[in-house]
Amino acid sequence: MRKILCIGSASVDIKAFSSQTDIRNAYREGSIDLVPGGVARCMAMNLRHLGFDTSLYSVVGRDIFGNYLREGLSESGICTELLRTSDVHKTTLFSVMGEYGASASCVYSNAVLSEIVPDRDFYAFVERKGIDTIVTDSNVRLEMLDAIYALKKSIPGLFIFQNATSPDIARKSLPWAKDVDLFAANEFEAAAVLQERPNLDERTARGFRDLGYKNFIVTFGEQGVLVGRGDAMWVEEPYRPKVIADTIGAGDAFAAGFLYGHLGGQPEKKCIRFGLACAKETLATRETVSGILSPEFLENYPHREEEVCHHGKAD
Repeated sequence: MRKILCIGSASVDIKAFSSQTDIRNAYREGSIDLVPGGVARCMAMNLRHLGFDTSLYSVVGRDIFGNYLREGLSESGICTELLRTSDVHKTTLFSVMGEYGASASCVYSNAVLSEIVPDRDFYAFVERKGIDTIVTDSNVRLEMLDAIYALKKSIPGLFIFQNATSPDIARKSLPWAKDVDLFAANEFEAAAVLQERPNLDERTARGFRDLGYKNFIVTFGEQGVLVGRGDAMWVEEPYRPKVIADTIGAGDAFAAGFLYGHLGGQPEKKCIRFGLACAKETLATRETVSGILSPEFLENYPHREEEVCHHGKAD
């Protein structure tokens, strides 16, 4: 079994949505949900559901939100030995507010993540635990990213997955583009990386290859997903649930499903379908992670051939 360490954000997401039009300085009736979030936490949870031995390296504050996250992670069977508590910063909060069915605005505070550092405990844990796969988001400091990729020299076969995370920090991965085993971005993060608008086509795939990325995933919401591996390229339509409850977490779910197949040696077509299935189930819940995901669920998922848009390969 792969031993996976997820590094980066663990947050509490405050989601406020209303069916009423936003008017300046107005009060609006709607719904407010408080759910665990954060890219690293979501990846750790999804991968744990899919049967991996999963650990999390993050930092939370000494507050009710930190306790909330820690308890949920422990209950899910994720190793929290490297989940630290800060005496200086508060737990990362991610606030989302918008209208149902429309784009939402986000405000976040994640200063606590500056305390994720490559110290003695980190290296000792990686060695003792036998970590062979690292999943990191781009919220961590450059010093931490440098340490992660430097481990490739001392750990033969170490697999590194990096998530672009958000448009404002998506380009942080560029110094290590050639060392990333799998890179994931949504269309907005991809635009920041490429410095041009991406599309579901060979030009976008070539743009990532030219920057040094060998294997990558770019999600385009309801348009579909582009996957590149070496010189090959695949483009697929999403699996759409009848009702989309929330889009937050769907990209992480796709990445986790794809990784489940990829780390298991499955062909790309099957990896993509695993990712699409995970994303579909996550879109159908207000949670950032779907509780029904499991290896058995994916292996028996009723993939339908008509759900596939097209499959292309680069020349």
